[in-house]
Amino acid sequence: MKRREISQIIPVAMLVVLIIIGSFLSANFFTVNNFSNILQYAVESAFIAIGMTFVLLIGEIDLSVGSVMAFASVVAARMALAKMNVLLILLAVLLIGLACGIINGLIITQLRVEPFMGTLAMMMIMRACTFLFTGGGPLTGSVDGSFKMIIKGSIFNVPLGIWYVVIAFVIAWLVATKTRFGRHTYAVGGGEETAKLFGVRVERIKVAVYAISSVLAALSGLLVTARIGIGEPRTGYDYEMTAITVCVVGGVSMNGGKGSVLGTFIGLMVVSIIKNLMNLMNIDVNGQPIVTGVIILVTALIVTREIKGKRKKLVREV
Repeated sequence: MKRREISQIIPVAMLVVLIIIGSFLSANFFTVNNFSNILQYAVESAFIAIGMTFVLLIGEIDLSVGSVMAFASVVAARMALAKMNVLLILLAVLLIGLACGIINGLIITQLRVEPFMGTLAMMMIMRACTFLFTGGGPLTGSVDGSFKMIIKGSIFNVPLGIWYVVIAFVIAWLVATKTRFGRHTYAVGGGEETAKLFGVRVERIKVAVYAISSVLAALSGLLVTARIGIGEPRTGYDYEMTAITVCVVGGVSMNGGKGSVLGTFIGLMVVSIIKNLMNLMNIDVNGQPIVTGVIILVTALIVTREIKGKRKKLVREV
């Protein structure tokens, strides 16, 4: 079997193995209720991971998503506590995400700041804005039931959280595989100069990708607030790392141009099931990141070996 075939099948193999292991470790694992809970509580991570997928596909990174998520969350909480209309809250959240994403894109494309530093700056700014907005503590009170129904409702007895995950991934898959924008995203990640030669508006694609990433992060913040009913300024910590983990485990290359939305979905399931198993086995929450870190390391080693193998093959052909 070729290396590239192995790298593509690894996420699926990991998912199958985890399901088998989970079935033996806990009687409660292989139940409809448990898998429903896994998907429902993965919705925020799903949205951010989808956005991060597009960012990684262009060969860049977005460290600001957790802080954008937090700021959108507390703004939504303040508006919900003031009994404002749900559609107005949604509009405000979307505008926050759109503004942050466009600013990120312009900092990187126009000011020529490295993506790591540019989005790191945005991360720090938005986190500070979040704490200033709340006064450093959570925003508590009573919110309308209609606001909570954003995440706690159901359609055909299927929780809305599951619908959000499925719909988000279907739309993202269609955008990535069936649209001109998706093809151009892969082209930019494969090589900016080559993409420019074929008429791709590289800077415009980058700004759009960062806008998508931040909008999805902001929507995640809205869902968190609807779920817990308060505005917690510490929301979103490490979500950028979780998103990157999901993408890498799913086979998305941090070098750009390689990976898929389907792979990200599989990566999301792998990471979510691992967390679920650790909770079912009562593993200390402080030690759980060790397992996640090992998974990232192993996956990175496999990807690195694959890249080196392709380079050697190219050298021999030349």
